[in-house]
Amino acid sequence: MSALVSIIVPVFNCETFIAEAIESALAQSHRAIEVIVVNDGSTDGTMSVLRGFGDQIKVVDQANGGPTKARNAGLAAAKGEYIAFLDADDVWLPGKVAAQVAHLDANPDVGTCYFAWHVWPADADGVFRKPPFSLEPLDAPRVVAEKSGWIYNRLIFDCELLTTTVMIRSSIVRNIGEFNVELWSGEDYDYWIRLSRAAKISCLEPAGALYRVVDGSLSRRARPINDELVVIRSAIDRYGMMDPVGNIIDPIKLHKRIDSLIFRFGYLHLRKGSLTTAISAFFENIRYEPLRPKIWMHIFEAWIRRMFSSAA
Repeated sequence: MSALVSIIVPVFNCETFIAEAIESALAQSHRAIEVIVVNDGSTDGTMSVLRGFGDQIKVVDQANGGPTKARNAGLAAAKGEYIAFLDADDVWLPGKVAAQVAHLDANPDVGTCYFAWHVWPADADGVFRKPPFSLEPLDAPRVVAEKSGWIYNRLIFDCELLTTTVMIRSSIVRNIGEFNVELWSGEDYDYWIRLSRAAKISCLEPAGALYRVVDGSLSRRARPINDELVVIRSAIDRYGMMDPVGNIIDPIKLHKRIDSLIFRFGYLHLRKGSLTTAISAFFENIRYEPLRPKIWMHIFEAWIRRMFSSAA
């Protein structure tokens, strides 16, 4: 009997794209699926679109609480042996689910697998047209060896998984628990790190999903908290500098990674006009690179701009 796959789709005010996302899940060749759509307090026509699918999907309707709580609600409702995530504005390619189920079935030591993805911007007229390759079933997906295995050390330096491409054994989910509700936009990164401590992770290619580039999406906004830095520091505090099989993180590279995250965060807020946040970040940066001229230049720029802004 084919393994049941629970597909969790959190949605908030996405009436324009949600139907296409759901249809890409329902069209998968692997038929043992349950599509759980968590409506996170949408105020547009999303619920009307969902009703149109009838009993093909299960709808969990809740007050708006953000994507973390929505995914957790989906996890609570899931009954499958495997759990997959699909964002409301993305699209899966044909054969994506079948390929992941086959990989997990054949590799019991792998707890999670994810696909590469294709970044999908709108054309000049604002229309999202699918690239020709996305209409054909995935052809013999292959494992990317250098991105697979015990990848905790890799994840400390880059969040390599995209939520909409991930499939996890439910046994692993029961072991590590829910997404961290205290993290607003870094909850997925934190979860992948936790998964990397529990079992091997496999990266598959070619692309298994279209990642739609939507202006104003949460992932494209400046946040007041440096979520990525919070996740990394929390992971090092919790797990240390060694992966489950004894490989040690290079402390010099980690130092540079943290310095870079702080600098980018400060620079982003400087450009966005969040001057107090920028100044705070750059002063933290000084702890890592006290003689770096650009840091002092940006502090001076932010201070001058804030002074004139206050005087206006």
